[in-house]
Amino acid sequence: MKKLFSKLKDKAKKIKDYIKSKVKAPVRELVPYLLVRLLLAWILISLFCIASGKAKFHEVLFFQEVSLKVQLTAVFVLWMILCKVGDGKFVRVLLILATLGYSLLALVGYGDFSFAVGCCVFVCLVIFFSHADRIKLRLHKSVPWIFGILLILAFTNFVGGICCLYYKNHWTSCYDFGLFSQMFHYMKETGQALITCERDGLLSHFAVHFSPIFYLLLPVYMLVPKPETLLVMQALVVASGVIPLILICKRHKLSNAAICAFSVVYTLYPCFPGGCFTYIHENNFLSPLVLWLVYFCEKGKALPKLIFTVLLLCVKEDAAVYAAVISLYFLFTTKNYKCNLLMLIMSVIWFVVVTNYLSKHGDGVMTYRYGNYIFDGSNSLWTMIGSIIKNPVYVLQQCFTKEKLTFILQMLLPLMFMPFMTKKLTRYILVIPFLLINLMTNYQYQFDIGFQYGFGSGALLIYLSVINYSELERPKLLLCSLCCSVIVFFGLYYHRLDYREKYEKNAHEREVIDAALEVIPKDASVISSTFLLPNLSQRKEVYELEYTKQQAEYYVLDLRYTTEEYNISDYLNPNFVLPFYEEGVIAVFQRVEQE
Repeated sequence: MKKLFSKLKDKAKKIKDYIKSKVKAPVRELVPYLLVRLLLAWILISLFCIASGKAKFHEVLFFQEVSLKVQLTAVFVLWMILCKVGDGKFVRVLLILATLGYSLLALVGYGDFSFAVGCCVFVCLVIFFSHADRIKLRLHKSVPWIFGILLILAFTNFVGGICCLYYKNHWTSCYDFGLFSQMFHYMKETGQALITCERDGLLSHFAVHFSPIFYLLLPVYMLVPKPETLLVMQALVVASGVIPLILICKRHKLSNAAICAFSVVYTLYPCFPGGCFTYIHENNFLSPLVLWLVYFCEKGKALPKLIFTVLLLCVKEDAAVYAAVISLYFLFTTKNYKCNLLMLIMSVIWFVVVTNYLSKHGDGVMTYRYGNYIFDGSNSLWTMIGSIIKNPVYVLQQCFTKEKLTFILQMLLPLMFMPFMTKKLTRYILVIPFLLINLMTNYQYQFDIGFQYGFGSGALLIYLSVINYSELERPKLLLCSLCCSVIVFFGLYYHRLDYREKYEKNAHEREVIDAALEVIPKDASVISSTFLLPNLSQRKEVYELEYTKQQAEYYVLDLRYTTEEYNISDYLNPNFVLPFYEEGVIAVFQRVEQE
């Protein structure tokens, strides 16, 4: 027994000496050396099992397909091979990429945000365990700009392309694309932002939201007067925020690799593509304009600051919140008091003037979205302010519901909570829009990344992440942020790629609908189902069938789904003729005058 023990001891010593000779490192680094390579071997083999398996990883069949003995043997063999690889940098990079790839491949089989959070935790643990901060990446100063342009083009192509497929396949709705499509048609023809389908009658969109910023897109639309132009341009507008972000990063002396990382984080930030997938809104302008404004505020250039303050205020009546918060922040943090104070006064005056205009000549300010604070039925913002002062803990109760906690994770996890990693209290001023616009309200769409209400607050959170990171100097944190951005984006939006295949399969139905819509004269008034209205929006009169009280020359019924709001039998009478009908697809009725 002693001889056997002695032989085993000698053999273990020989293996240890062999590994040490290859590693060329002290004994204290031997264990991490072995464990990192063991983890890499395990993840690579697991990745191969998911990629090559016929069943999804969460199905029982998957466990039956994979042999534990074969897997363990493969892991051991690969581990021995990796132990002979002395380049620690290569192994660390490969480990992070393999872990990220493994998580993304798993998300293909099970695309769920909760699971994506788990994948983020897994990847972050690997990054911290593998000493990823030892990975140094030096890039030429031109790389961030080239990389940024490529990201802008990729975002515009992906988001704009998918949105165009939805439009061409007749699945975009009146709210909020059909009404803006008709508005631009009116702007092109008359110069006025008129719409008939927004409030079931002809009125200016500026009576609902005061958004003259849309005129910036009018020259492009006049060159290519198609609804698809708006879908591509809205994606390009959002993506263009990468440019001021790069300038901000350079001002804070971030490395070129860090600038590229933040550019990716911005491009994949969940609320940006999510807001674009509900089609064009005035809010799309918030993300680039907010970043341009903070950039020029940092530089202290008075004229550009005032120009971008005006542009930001032109987005919407509540854009004054972002302008006021930004000016207030820089009022406390820079010496340019006069200009910042002027910006603040401009913002307040603009908000008062525009809200009064909407109250007297439009639909009024949408205070009902904060009805949870207005208990006296007055619809007054002063009542809301009083409620907050009286009962601050109520604000917390309203901000941290189950639904909003999911939204908070979606907004902060890709940033690794960096907006809050500071001891400088003045920086929390920039969190006010996130709190006020997204969390305090009981209007469900304002705390949903699938809608347009995260563009402004999201841009400020990214800006806070940049300036806080510039002081933290923790590469692991930014690498975790980068990986989490990829994972969350992939988990939320990977399935959108399937729509290209669905588009091809839907060719016959699409051709039938196109043929049906061609029956309707371009100058005729139309009442249409919501998902067909955008394709009929390039005309003076079009109304949404589900809500209208108007009458029109043509009625278009979408028969691809059933609804209680209308029925084809309601139009099968002598008052209508049926110029086009395809069962289960579309019906076009023409109203006839009775003698």
